[in-house]
Amino acid sequence: MQIERRSFLKGSAILAAAGVIPQAKAMMPSEQAAHDKWHAAPVSRPDGLLDGEPVLQVPAPDSMGVAFAVTQMANGFAEVADNAEMKNATRFMAEGLPLAVIDDRVLQVRMTGLKPGTKYWYRVGASAFTHPIANGYWMKPTEIVWSAVHSFTTPGENAPSHFAMMSDTHAAFEQLALITKKYRALGVPLVVWNGDIPASLTNKKEDFVRHYLVPPHNAGYAADTAIVLNRGNHDFRGTAAPRLGEVMMTRSATERSPRDAALDRNFAIRMGEVALIGLDTGEDKPDFHPANGGISRFSLYRQMQAEWLKDQFKRPEIAKAPYVVAFVHIPLFDPDPNANPGTILEDYAHWQKECAELWGPTLTANGVQAVFCGHMHRYRYDPPMPGRPWAQIVGGGRGAFPRFQTLLEGKVENGRLAVRVWNTDADELVATHTFAPRTI
Repeated sequence: MQIERRSFLKGSAILAAAGVIPQAKAMMPSEQAAHDKWHAAPVSRPDGLLDGEPVLQVPAPDSMGVAFAVTQMANGFAEVADNAEMKNATRFMAEGLPLAVIDDRVLQVRMTGLKPGTKYWYRVGASAFTHPIANGYWMKPTEIVWSAVHSFTTPGENAPSHFAMMSDTHAAFEQLALITKKYRALGVPLVVWNGDIPASLTNKKEDFVRHYLVPPHNAGYAADTAIVLNRGNHDFRGTAAPRLGEVMMTRSATERSPRDAALDRNFAIRMGEVALIGLDTGEDKPDFHPANGGISRFSLYRQMQAEWLKDQFKRPEIAKAPYVVAFVHIPLFDPDPNANPGTILEDYAHWQKECAELWGPTLTANGVQAVFCGHMHRYRYDPPMPGRPWAQIVGGGRGAFPRFQTLLEGKVENGRLAVRVWNTDADELVATHTFAPRTI
């Protein structure tokens, strides 16, 4: 929510002069005493209120979200400007109407009204509360504690044609640090975190805070690089899984139709010449699997995404993109004919047959060049083949040899999309795959 304080004050003065706002009358003695006590309370500056650095997320051509951790109940703010000196910065308040969503651990702010493909500078701040009456009335905000100034670039057709993907980090924070160090060294403006961020079950909100906002060894990993979250099967496990939105923001309701209200993490955005499309494969076991406890609704969820996906190619900026890359956590193809397709009780899915059948025809019909996946913890390149004209690149995760943690980097160079596969454990380039522009 943007604060237009000067306009408000000016408008209030005009209304008062016109007699629209009644003159204040004397307060009741008890109210006056509370009022005087509130004004007399000192305005403090709490130490250690900000816990870690901001995490940019849910980027859109006209907005950018940011979440950050705090150590006590507080209100949140963000200021954004088109210059590093933060001159004439616009201030935004924490999400929430009619009240801002205050919290004792995570604050979320969405900066809106931005221009596509534009670099901005920003900082976040938090204000705690003092002098509360027992029922919370007459709370007084402390001085705002501000972060350092950081920057970001909004997506758009004129944004850099540069992105990356990481996946299957599984709370291995030292390995995550190698990945984040690499994409920052490459100057990547946007990274898709393609699922399986927790190690196993997530049963407390604090687990998500530690995974996403203050991961050890990764200070500032997303302060200047926007993160696009695409969930994996492990992100749905544990009693806290439905509370992920309290830590990592969902996409704005204005980015989807009422029909697609439940699809609050799917994305279709342009980064320069590349359209990035995010699809959520969900769990790696069928809905009827007893391990799910009867709460899974992934089949319907996938069907809803099939209709959403068709509509994305009706959007001019997606339809005319020279390159289109889709992101899914569980692969949509496996070269082994005996690989688990995610439709049986035994073991876990090696690929997602239902998603392939629902989404594959649309990806094919619209000339999508590549699908980026994770899940299997082993880098693999599946070249296009008859009936599947798009390539599939599976990112690797740590494990027994020859597995390694990968970063997939995509960048348009010399009229082609170059996808580089980085082994971040050894900091070496493993492979490069290139793609020509679409001919749709």
